[in-house]
Amino acid sequence: MRWRTALGAIVAGVALSAWAAPVELHLFWSATCPDCHIMKAFLEELAQEYPGLVIVEHEVTFNPDNWRLMVTLARAYGLKEETVPTVIVGDLAVTGIGRAVELRIREEVERCLAQGCPSPMERLPAKKAWVLSPVEIALLLGLAVLILFFVIR
Repeated sequence: MRWRTALGAIVAGVALSAWAAPVELHLFWSATCPDCHIMKAFLEELAQEYPGLVIVEHEVTFNPDNWRLMVTLARAYGLKEETVPTVIVGDLAVTGIGRAVELRIREEVERCLAQGCPSPMERLPAKKAWVLSPVEIALLLGLAVLILFFVIR
């Protein structure tokens, strides 16, 4: 009789998790960042483990708007460091990689799946942060060097 009760609880749990609202996780990453690829691999495994998890990826190196979105959300979540990889889900915003970071992400995903969490985009202020992305800064510096080269020459 106990095995039937346990089996019923498992089936009910799976059915309820199938009806739960999806959990939205935002990953800010760079194509040139080795740590980002490690985080992406972890998140792919996590998404297979939790079908209710929706991962929204934002590549920031070649898309300045994604960089500004990352900075704006990071500030809204109180992050002091704006770097990649950055993961934002539920009430958690975290940067970097490692077991401790992975554990915090997993715990927040599980909490959000059980209790529900709004999209991180709901914390987005009306006005995005106006910052230059690293690519924009590099282009401006390159342009300044070219101008100086031709002026001094």
